[in-house]
Formats: sequence, C-alpha cells, structure tokens
Amino acid sequence: GLDCRYVITHLGYADKVASLTTMSTPHRGSELVDFLNRLPKPVFLKLTQILDRSFAVFGDDCPDSYASAQQLSPAYCRDFNERTPDAENVLYQSYASVMRFSFSDSLLFLPHLLLWWITGERNDGLVTESSAQWGDYQGTLKSKSLRGISHGDMIDLKREDIKGFDSIEVYQRIVEDLKKKGF
Repeated sequence: GLDCRYVITHLGYADKVASLTTMSTPHRGSELVDFLNRLPKPVFLKLTQILDRSFAVFGDDCPDSYASAQQLSPAYCRDFNERTPDAENVLYQSYASVMRFSFSDSLLFLPHLLLWWITGERNDGLVTESSAQWGDYQGTLKSKSLRGISHGDMIDLKREDIKGFDSIEVYQRIVEDLKKKGF
C-alpha cells in the first residue's frame, strides 16, 4: 500500500490510476518497530536474519527485514505521509483486519500479543486497526469464527479455511463495489 501511494504521487502515475484500495497497510507505521528498535541492536538484527531466511524460502532473492522494518516505524511513516499527499483524482480507500486472540495465527501470535501490549489496540499481528485507515475507510474485515483475520490471512498466506472469510471473495467484492462506483 505504501509503495503504491509512492508510485502514484512521486513517479507520475496519478493520471494512470483511478483508485487504490489498501489492505491492512501500516499508513501510520507500526509501534512494534519502535519496540524492536529499543532491543539491543544485535538481538534485533538476529531476529531479522531469521525472518530473512524465511522470506528466502518463499522466493525473496534479497530480503532485508531490518531495513524494511525501519521504513515502517511511526516516525518514518509520519514523514512519508507528509511527503506523499494523495493525488486529487484518485480514490483512496482502505480496510483493516484484526485477530481476536493472539493464538489465532501461529506465525503472528507473538507480534500480535506485543502490539496489543504496547498499544492496547486491536491488530492483525502487524498493523493496528487505526494505522490501517486511509482515505475512505471501508471497515474492518471480520470472520464468523472466533479467531479473527490476521495480516497473513489477508493475503491467504497459509491457505486456511476460515469460517465466514474467503480472501478471494473479499477481493472480488471490492472490485464489484469499485465497478458500481464507476471505476
């Protein structure tokens, strides 16, 4: 989402893009990054190296979780938002998701718990509900199950069946709604 906003505003694509819909994008950053930055740097670097190995398994040729994390701090995102105004003729809309319990997602249980402890806000394991809101906020996606929807569920990372939530159907509905709006 942040990359798309950058492309629209800074790379001259505003006249080529009609709308941008973001899904659990940390528009205001993630306080989790500030927490991690307070750890001793070798500890934070070790954690990002572990993440980088995981991303490499999934096909990322040059993962750099440490640098990426720095660009998701609240301070960095405040500056980014000031430097990256919305284009006038582009519809910006956003959605959030939240996990209901930390153990709802085995990959994101610890980040969810830490982020809730730090902010007291509902979150999807990486992004708080308030940070995900940008432009015309469409709401928080929900499931019929008690687990909620994690950041990974939004992209169907683990291909799990979640009662009352199908990521493909969500994206189809968003496209249908945009079509009804004339896009």
